[in-house]
Amino acid sequence: MAVDLPEVIDRYFRAVGDGDLEGFVACFADTATVADEDRLHEGRAAIRSWRQRTMEAYSYTAEPVAVTPQPGNSYQVRTRVSGDFPGSPIELRYRFTLRDNLIGALDIRP
Repeated sequence: MAVDLPEVIDRYFRAVGDGDLEGFVACFADTATVADEDRLHEGRAAIRSWRQRTMEAYSYTAEPVAVTPQPGNSYQVRTRVSGDFPGSPIELRYRFTLRDNLIGALDIRP
């Protein structure tokens, strides 16, 4: 199912699918934050490290299923994540807050 995503969110998911670390990091603003698994990663360097660790630990795909615009230039993307991790596949909610056509904040939750 094709989901119509804002351009930078589409690039984010393409970078995940392609294993493109540089393309992934380029989706984020310099001062962006990512909240995932009860941890907060602040700034591009921390986000790069988080993504590298994730790529080394798991092989997975993330398929957007639905997108819902939210207040404050935010979008909630319901995503089916499948891979070599316990409980796969699962659906997660990715809440993207955009700033200057980049991801300013990302919050990932079940």
